[in-house]
Amino acid sequence: MILRPESYEEGTSREWLVTNGLGGYAGATAIGCNTRAYHGLLVAALTPPGNRRLLLSSLDEEVNGQKLANHKYPGVVHPQGFRYLQEFWIDPIPRFCYQVGKTSIEKTISMVNGENTTIISYKIHNGQGKMRVFPLVHSRNFHAASELPEIRQEPGIDGTVLQSSTRLTLFSDRAGYVPEETIYYNFEYEEEQRRGLAGRENLFSPGYFCLELSGDTNFAIVASNWRTSMADWKAEKKKEETRLRTLVAPVPELARAADAFLVKRGNSSSLIAGYHWFDDWGRDAMIALPGLLLTTGRFKDAKSVLKSFASEMINGVLPNDLGARSYNTVDASLWFIRAVWSYYHYSSDLEFVGQLWPRLLEVVNRYSQPGKDFGGDEDGLIVSGPAFTWMDARVDGRPVTPRAGKCCEINALWYFALDRMETLAEALEAPGGPGFSERKEMVLQSYNRFWNSETGCLYDVIDPEDASIRPNQIFAATVPDLLSLTRRKSILEVVTRDLLTPYGLRTLSPRDPRYVGRYEGDPRQRDGAYHQGSVWPWLLGPYIDAYLSANGRSDETRLKAEVILGPLLDLNASGINTIPEIFDGDQPQRPGGCIAQAWSVAEVLRAWAEAQK
Repeated sequence: MILRPESYEEGTSREWLVTNGLGGYAGATAIGCNTRAYHGLLVAALTPPGNRRLLLSSLDEEVNGQKLANHKYPGVVHPQGFRYLQEFWIDPIPRFCYQVGKTSIEKTISMVNGENTTIISYKIHNGQGKMRVFPLVHSRNFHAASELPEIRQEPGIDGTVLQSSTRLTLFSDRAGYVPEETIYYNFEYEEEQRRGLAGRENLFSPGYFCLELSGDTNFAIVASNWRTSMADWKAEKKKEETRLRTLVAPVPELARAADAFLVKRGNSSSLIAGYHWFDDWGRDAMIALPGLLLTTGRFKDAKSVLKSFASEMINGVLPNDLGARSYNTVDASLWFIRAVWSYYHYSSDLEFVGQLWPRLLEVVNRYSQPGKDFGGDEDGLIVSGPAFTWMDARVDGRPVTPRAGKCCEINALWYFALDRMETLAEALEAPGGPGFSERKEMVLQSYNRFWNSETGCLYDVIDPEDASIRPNQIFAATVPDLLSLTRRKSILEVVTRDLLTPYGLRTLSPRDPRYVGRYEGDPRQRDGAYHQGSVWPWLLGPYIDAYLSANGRSDETRLKAEVILGPLLDLNASGINTIPEIFDGDQPQRPGGCIAQAWSVAEVLRAWAEAQK
């Protein structure tokens, strides 16, 4: 997709992202303007994938006095370099093409995979006069705009070393470096201000790189938290472009989007839940793993991620937030069993499943008995406390969508887990263990209590009964033998009528008085809408599963599934060539939350692959 922004507003409505496999990244808008505190050319993951710090905010280019940068200050945009921008596109890395008089400048941005190193390269055609490039830097946590710390520099001919709480090196292969320390004040980040967060800060410019232009030439500036000298940027850039071009996925346009979430953690791997701000979360990682790593054939990476989370399991409970080591989740372990089953289904690697078998048994044992926060009840169903499902938003410490009791999707996942454990036990020739078959039958009989004949679908929660029409019931319609075909079709009909949109499923029926159709405002307002009407793209995955399960697999139904997924594959929301976290429930359905969300990308990939079978 080639963009030719004709205004500041148009240019800042699309965002690009480049990642390094560590949790670090570079990202901004299609005109290079930073509208978020998270934007920058080098956000380094100091302890991958966490402890991310903004180091290099931007490089401001000037060609014969004409400035190519764009910054928002109080009441003004200055300079307005988008007026010189002819085109922006990604193939496979971001490229900006500028025209200043007779001189054309192509700027590309790439990262060294496995390093906190960004390469900003320039290709000059018909150059005349002088080009200067001014780095704007900070050294802060990437989550929020903040006070500028003291930054010391040790300049050299080809660059400079900047030292604060974190080290940053800036080098060029051809442009000379001139130290000239300046502080620029009052940069505004519009997206943060719109979200009710801190959105103004100062940036430090240590000097500038300078190059005399004559004819055609190319050069680069390398920003790194790792390197102490100039990199062989041409070789590194070509290596990364080749790596990106060789990635495969059921939807080729999403191959690089899928790759962005895979990160290193210690000696193993993990999956980032979303960019820019999320850590690696157990629930998100297990839901996303089949789409991101199995449909793309990355079985080795899938094993590594499963090992990472399995090693952090405590008493059968997978961590909710791996970085924070929090365990406040009822469903992450059930999704873990589902992810292990998917791995086996795709790879037939029974040996690895055998390695994880003790962990799988831990999960079943934990869920088979009462316990703190959640556990098995006398009827075989799982009961959990407030905000332990994926609908866990809180406002002022209080759950917005508590769902305390027996949740329809948790118990559908529990039935699925028992069913697949029974199959895996037979394949492994393992002992029967805690009686998978008997427990499964008990859950099957008790699950009938979820049926609400008045609404023609499931109660969202029972004990106590909650008849809210939410998308959680769609998971039950995907589990073999749990519900009759008549009931599965009825659920699909209700969900289609009340919850289906072109971009995913609403989290609450618009006919419910608690429905919130806009995801906007300050944190309290946004958290209040998060699961009370906002649309989640990832839910189209189970919706497609339920649709194919209820209607069979024919050319007609598979084509219908592709049509349903089509709007999300336009890849033209806030994040370019990726899929965001959520959309508004009401039209026009604006994207919101993270610009790139792991399970959004993953479930579209997985559902597309399922529709092709």
